[in-house]
Amino acid sequence: MKLLKTCPILIGIVVVTIALTAASYALEDTTYAEYKDEVDPATIPHFVLVFKGLTDGIYPWSNLGDQYLADAGNMDGADNQNPDGASTLGSGDGADAAQSADDLSTTDGNQTGLMDISGNSISGNSISGNSISGNSVSGNDADKTYEFQPVDEEYFTDALFIGDSRTVGLSEYCEPLDSRATFYAKVSLTIYGVMDKEFVKDGDSKTSIAKALSERQFGKIYIMLGLNEIGTGTPESFAEEYGKVIARIRELQPDAIIYIQGIMHVTANKSDHDKYFTNDNINKRNEALSLLADNKTVFYMDMNEAVDDENGNLLKELSFDDVHLKASSYDRWYQFLLGHGIVRD
Repeated sequence: MKLLKTCPILIGIVVVTIALTAASYALEDTTYAEYKDEVDPATIPHFVLVFKGLTDGIYPWSNLGDQYLADAGNMDGADNQNPDGASTLGSGDGADAAQSADDLSTTDGNQTGLMDISGNSISGNSISGNSISGNSVSGNDADKTYEFQPVDEEYFTDALFIGDSRTVGLSEYCEPLDSRATFYAKVSLTIYGVMDKEFVKDGDSKTSIAKALSERQFGKIYIMLGLNEIGTGTPESFAEEYGKVIARIRELQPDAIIYIQGIMHVTANKSDHDKYFTNDNINKRNEALSLLADNKTVFYMDMNEAVDDENGNLLKELSFDDVHLKASSYDRWYQFLLGHGIVRD
């Protein structure tokens, strides 16, 4: 007690250090897995993992929604999940190289509020070596809007899916989609720094989404991110960051149709008993995301209608942990996608 009175700052430092160290060890294989190999406990304090995560907008609670995915293999006979939770670069695409990732210019950091991305021009350049199915971009009226319509399985042969563990699951457990589309997905992925994290497998090495998109063109790009950062910032600041990512993707993929997929809900049990992961929070962020769509080149889609109950909660029987879908439930997501495609004239 005497030490506490005379050295309160020292005691505080010790307590914080212990807490950070405990968190770094507890989450080293989930939230901080990608930083684990960068820290040598013999020379650097293990709690440095926490600070490395903070620089990328990753907090100790960021992985609360994703940390159970590794157990999904025990549900409905699902197995063989990629240990890194990352997808690989497709080969043989023969695409022209677009702009170098090193030359990318990002959206003005002083911009506030929701971004206006509706003014992006549609490039008339052809995409050599790629089969852009159902998607003729050049020569379109810049003011023309489009509505969703049913498409067939081949629509996804030139599609890319970007997302966190839920999208990893879509790749793992939806063979008709995984065999056609490309996935750049990773457990715990967030909108913050998504373009520059090097997790996309390219042979024996890993590259970033920005670099990968500079080397291969896609006809459609689907994005679902937002669950892991649900406790970070506000709906407006989240949507602003999301808008910056879309603007950067547009630089690299001028002819692609971009789909913003609303954040999938959680079950009522999760929503009612969690401080951050509530469907009210998710709805507010989805509403902000919907404002980024222009229905010309960027489209917002809410697949929750395919998995929700009558009260707007994820159906309990579709999830094994109140957050992620069971392997057998991913077909609902896929069927929704088949019913909501954009086909340009």
